[in-house]
Amino acid sequence: MRARLANFLATTAATIAGTFIPLYAHQLGADDVGVGLLAALSALTVTVAGLLAGRAADRYGTRQFIVLGLLASAISTLLQVFAFDFVSLVLLRAMNGIALGVYPAALISHVQASKERLGQFSAFGSLGWTAGALLAGTIATYFTIRGTFVAASLLFFIAYLLALRFGVRLPDPAPEKPASLWEVFLRHRSTFISVLIRHVGAHMLWAFWPLFLQQLGADYFWIGMTSAINSGTQFLVMYFLTDRAWSTGMLRLGLLLSSVTFMTFALAPNFWWILPTQILLGISWAFLYVGGLRAATENHPNPGAASAIFTGVLNISMVIGPALGAALVPLGGYYMLIYVGAALAFVAFLYRHISLVRARACRASSSLLS
Repeated sequence: MRARLANFLATTAATIAGTFIPLYAHQLGADDVGVGLLAALSALTVTVAGLLAGRAADRYGTRQFIVLGLLASAISTLLQVFAFDFVSLVLLRAMNGIALGVYPAALISHVQASKERLGQFSAFGSLGWTAGALLAGTIATYFTIRGTFVAASLLFFIAYLLALRFGVRLPDPAPEKPASLWEVFLRHRSTFISVLIRHVGAHMLWAFWPLFLQQLGADYFWIGMTSAINSGTQFLVMYFLTDRAWSTGMLRLGLLLSSVTFMTFALAPNFWWILPTQILLGISWAFLYVGGLRAATENHPNPGAASAIFTGVLNISMVIGPALGAALVPLGGYYMLIYVGAALAFVAFLYRHISLVRARACRASSSLLS
């Protein structure tokens, strides 16, 4: 339960601190291209730190990386209060990205070693997104965007104190089937690649999401509320459904529903239309995330490495997506990002489906020959 609570607190903090970064960057002088590049740079630092820390946690144990990452996140999040122009914000976001990359894969590995259910653990992350989205709008309204960094830093510090009480879980000194990261990637490449394609399209849009909602008439409170509806739906679906459902089917359904959901954004005449679409978005992400994580890690001889790669894939998409968005937004505005994002999600669904069909055909051929 401590791991779930730490996940809840850390995700709440990250959501509070990250919700209004595009608007904060605008206030400090960035244009839309700068916003996209800032999101890409932040995600790049998270990705590099996450892959290195995730692999190291398999080798040296998880607890120290969880503790160090949460403490560093608390400090680096607070420092963003002192950004005085766009350049200083870029530097502070890069530092924060390194800190945020240290603990997630180690925390997932700790949960797997504890034999906890991944769906319910993930549900507490979504509950954190819900709480963070609700709190972010309220805090920004009454204490400005800078106040969100103070609140987020406090929650990270509480999570750090909680992590100090985690039991020490050493890695297996002699795993039954040791494998390199590349071998683990190849074993489940259709899972990783399909999630990457979908998530590139998603983060291409999320990098500009507050600006899009503001264009539709939403204020700080309603920008936070849209995220709360999305993540609240995720919590319910993850907690009650995803540990029982078939992981491969969940992943495919999540990819297809993502494409449909993104297209509904283009039909929105105002931000009120966006609110009910967040329910469908929450369902699609719950199926996609837990389905993909289970498909990659269950019955795997190297679950720690697999979870690190899965987390790394999500982070890499946060690099490519905003950078692609920064290139496309001058050509067709925010609606261009919506159409391309929907198309990429559908391509991911087709790729995953075709890969599974081919895998079944290969297994059938092998059975006939044997």
